Amino acid sequence: MVTLLVFPLLSYYRPLSSSPRGRKIYLIPSHRVLLKNLPPEITRQEEAESYLREEILSLLKDRNILWKLWWEEGRARVLVAEPEGELEKGDFWEAEPVALTRAFLSTGFTDGAIVDFGLRKVTLVRVRGGRLASCRCFLNGQREFDFGEVPSPLVLSGGGSLSPEVEKLFAGKEIKRIPEVSPEKVSAFGAALFGTLGRDLPALQSYFLEIDPEKARKITGLMLAGLVFSSLIWGSLKFWVPVLHRELKARERALFHEYYPGTPVVAPLKQLKALIQEARKPQFQHLFKEALEGLPQGTKILSLTFEEGKLKIKVEIPEEKTRELPGKLAAIKKIPGGIEIATLEFGGESP
Repeated sequence: MVTLLVFPLLSYYRPLSSSPRGRKIYLIPSHRVLLKNLPPEITRQEEAESYLREEILSLLKDRNILWKLWWEEGRARVLVAEPEGELEKGDFWEAEPVALTRAFLSTGFTDGAIVDFGLRKVTLVRVRGGRLASCRCFLNGQREFDFGEVPSPLVLSGGGSLSPEVEKLFAGKEIKRIPEVSPEKVSAFGAALFGTLGRDLPALQSYFLEIDPEKARKITGLMLAGLVFSSLIWGSLKFWVPVLHRELKARERALFHEYYPGTPVVAPLKQLKALIQEARKPQFQHLFKEALEGLPQGTKILSLTFEEGKLKIKVEIPEEKTRELPGKLAAIKKIPGGIEIATLEFGGESP
């Protein structure tokens, strides 16, 4: 058994010595696996499914079978596997040839072969373009086959691959090993890499699986990408909105000062609305002119309102100039620094 800590979206994995909780993957040995290319005249999905049911699955009645039908370079391919144990809902099974392909891809190569020497069998898997090209399984008594045409690089796995006979058998070839695990655990290591490497490899399907793990990975990836995108947008808005707000406010003040050069800028939009509404009233124009002309030099206007024919202006003025204020003094407040805040009224009774 091999336990991996995996992050599929990052294609990162790390072997663990302990066995924490996680998804269990059951490995189906290669001698119980069939990989077949369907006839080239089959060009439609319906034809491929019909061929699978009639020519393959019909011969395996009353047996727990897992299968995967897919298309590769315009050709229909099928992977059929029979687990040694009972199938239960939610279990996930991996075919050993597919697991060996994932283990081969962990070396960084996408073309070559991997040979697994087990106690009872030898499994030869050819990999082309990062995909499972072909696989053959040789049981005891059938080991005498020719490795001369096996492509390089060649990855060796299985406990039997450490024997001197095997090393002599492949003398002169480019031999690689899987450094992360011991040779007898390479198949389990490849199975544990599901979803991390070889995502285009066939994953077994059956009604026993609640959800296709590959679809779950894609959905998770889309959700994570959406979350990251939303976070980036929110972060950008959080930064740029205050900047744009300050620029708009500065532009408002500049435009107001441009069109009303003699009017102090306090709240441009509110002032403009008030000016538009009240400019139609001759009384407002007269009182506003009277206030501006009567204010002594050094006066700072804080706010102004015009209601019911009365103009109120709040100003900030040096203490020594308070007596020079025009209009009616409605309120006054002293603040540190020799400054006073005064509220003046224009209109109604004369001061």
